Amino acid sequence: MNHTLDINDRPFKAIEAGTKKIEGRTPTSWDKTPYDKLKKGDFITFVNNVTGKTLKIEVVFVHHYSNTKAMLEAEGVENVLSSGPKTIEHGIESYNSFEEYNESIRKNGIYAIGVKPI
Repeated sequence: MNHTLDINDRPFKAIEAGTKKIEGRTPTSWDKTPYDKLKKGDFITFVNNVTGKTLKIEVVFVHHYSNTKAMLEAEGVENVLSSGPKTIEHGIESYNSFEEYNESIRKNGIYAIGVKPI
């Protein structure tokens, strides 16, 4: 299955460079992607929401966590975060800065999507 997702410029570039290996996502009112149905071997086309450039990746794995801290501890902040201090505290603050993420993560958890550019 192929999905198309908008992504900010910084994480787009980090995934493209291979330094960000995991994209964390949770359902929101503006993102109806069925993350609970996403599986290894699916494809995602990321669309850079600044440049419009696209990047196709293969899904390597999908892990579900009840909260951001659990995801960052299990997956490693160096694999999940695209910038800033590579600390769990910074990661939690970063994810909570996205509109609706804090509430949605409490309700739905967060999905760690292993990504491999193709």
